[in-house]
Amino acid sequence: MIKTSFINPFSSDAKEIVSKLGQIDKLDTEEDNLINIINHTHGQILDRSAKIPETIKQLAIRKYEWYLYRKTDKFDEKRYEYLFNPDIYEYDVVSFYLLCQAVAIGYGPDSHETKQVIDMEKELINQRLEKIKIEPNDFQESFLRKTLNQLIDTNNTYWVNLKEVLEQGELDLNKLLLVNGRVIIEYEDFMEEYGNLIEHRDPRTMYEVTCGVELKSKLLKSLIMLHTKNYIKTVYEMSKRMVEPNPLMQDISQSLKEIQLKAQEARYGGKAGSIFADNQPVTYEMEAFPPCVRKCMRGIKSGGRNDAIVLFLTPFISYARLYPGIFSQEGTIKVSDVDSSLEITHNEVIPMIYDAAEACSPPLFKDQPQEKININSKLGFGMHEELKLENEGETQWYTPMSCEKIKLHMPSLCTPNVDCKKIGNPLTYYNRKRKLMKRDNKNNKGQVNNNGN
Repeated sequence: MIKTSFINPFSSDAKEIVSKLGQIDKLDTEEDNLINIINHTHGQILDRSAKIPETIKQLAIRKYEWYLYRKTDKFDEKRYEYLFNPDIYEYDVVSFYLLCQAVAIGYGPDSHETKQVIDMEKELINQRLEKIKIEPNDFQESFLRKTLNQLIDTNNTYWVNLKEVLEQGELDLNKLLLVNGRVIIEYEDFMEEYGNLIEHRDPRTMYEVTCGVELKSKLLKSLIMLHTKNYIKTVYEMSKRMVEPNPLMQDISQSLKEIQLKAQEARYGGKAGSIFADNQPVTYEMEAFPPCVRKCMRGIKSGGRNDAIVLFLTPFISYARLYPGIFSQEGTIKVSDVDSSLEITHNEVIPMIYDAAEACSPPLFKDQPQEKININSKLGFGMHEELKLENEGETQWYTPMSCEKIKLHMPSLCTPNVDCKKIGNPLTYYNRKRKLMKRDNKNNKGQVNNNGN
């Protein structure tokens, strides 16, 4: 039997679970029952590479890892199959609260990490609800009704009470059935209002088309996202009164940052030993990114977001991937000269820029979606919403700005390290660092060969 707390961590049952299993001193202690549940999960990979969680702390971290690695080539769903085993619900609930507290204390409610955790929970719920769809329709209706009514009264909910829920983006007000402001959610309310108007059609089918399981699923996800957001805000406000955060929270926060970097490397990065080239597309070597680029990719706070993403990061990310040797090139060059189909640009360059924009506080495109057009413009494709070859040349492909200009216009980005000495441009830093990494890699291989290994 699937428990409602497997979907809704804010149910009364979930709160009892937290009281039972949520003692702080036990969250990093091996849980035999958790291990047993995972070992008996159908389809679960159990080898060492799966990194099976043995504690609630590890489970929280693995959930975050699952969410970030889903966008990488290295992702294998079978390594995380236990996340969709309903038997894990008790440990899942506690790990949810642990993760929320860690991002609240470590990063704050407006951070990129908080948004990732909220989106992670939405995606987990989404996939878990998909698995419930294999159950009979009566079970789905009953389960969703029970779960939703732990959060709202599904027979007496008005759209004005759902304003914040609608802001989550899952529901469209224009597609809701409203009667005097009341949202029609349940079948009996649908029949009461519209039953006498339906002729020669199956009322149940009409209900499912207009409301039904899909509406309830979207409403449930939105409500949980909103509750998660508010819970993180509450924890953050409470944490301000703490003398010192719990070391466990600090440890988890640090682990999340490490996972972010590894996932980013897995998604975009290449290896330091790759063939060095300046006049053709090369894989990203993120270890060679200068401090200013790394800082920008972690997200910029309101005020300097536009220039940082559009004027600074877009040229760097595009040239670093497509043509890192631009400063040794005479004349101008277009993106299509090195990426004729724009495949690399669409699949790697744009996503990395958008990820950095999403990491801003608030996310750049949330209140300034027009900046997507400006990004296209800086890549040389004119002021258009879509990046298409037919528009290339309407504007120039901007080259990365110099360190001097960065210091002048975006001083908060400039945090030089020892490798920045005598460097005049972030792209120059990147190319020099790549060469050093390649040289070091060769030296290491040479030492291994000399040792006869």
